[in-house]
Amino acid sequence: MLNQYNKIAYLYASLSRIVFGNSLSKIQEDLIRYLPKEGKLLILGGGNGKILPHIYQHAPHLSIDYVEASSTMIQLAKKAKPKDQKIIFHHKDVRDYNQKHDYIFAGFFLDLFDEKEIEKLILKLENKNRETTWYIADFQLNKRTEYRLFRNIQLKLTILFFKLTTQHITNHLPDIRSVFFRISYSQKNKSTPFIFNEVFEKLK
Repeated sequence: MLNQYNKIAYLYASLSRIVFGNSLSKIQEDLIRYLPKEGKLLILGGGNGKILPHIYQHAPHLSIDYVEASSTMIQLAKKAKPKDQKIIFHHKDVRDYNQKHDYIFAGFFLDLFDEKEIEKLILKLENKNRETTWYIADFQLNKRTEYRLFRNIQLKLTILFFKLTTQHITNHLPDIRSVFFRISYSQKNKSTPFIFNEVFEKLK
């Protein structure tokens, strides 16, 4: 739904730091080092654009399509982007975006959907004619997660907050990794159990 995050756009960065410290930004910055130096990158739900200077520092020649449903977030992202960064902003619900891409970056975005919706989205956006690589930063809970009870409470409170402020409809944390494995993607790196950043690749 368009613009449902507008009301919290200016508070989002501060709220995430209060709940998770700098972990969310650091895990995405670490993920950026896996991005290609050239080509065309799709960023899904990029939010306020704080990652854009880091991407530009890593790959100044990378072209970006930036899909974001919040017009306020796009305004903030335009202010955050480096002057010479090649980027096109798309004010769209990602489910209405139809271009295919070889490289797709989704930082704390896929957890907005359930597993079936995530699978549909992946299959819709991947390039069927060439290799497709996804760069994912998100949450996961499993038996290896330290302080699992605390993390579970932390996530439930976060989901409740977004339900109250943005009409967020997902009630649980989806198992994002299992979706990629189910549709024949391979994992290219290993990451931490709770907040992870992983690269998934599907060969032609």
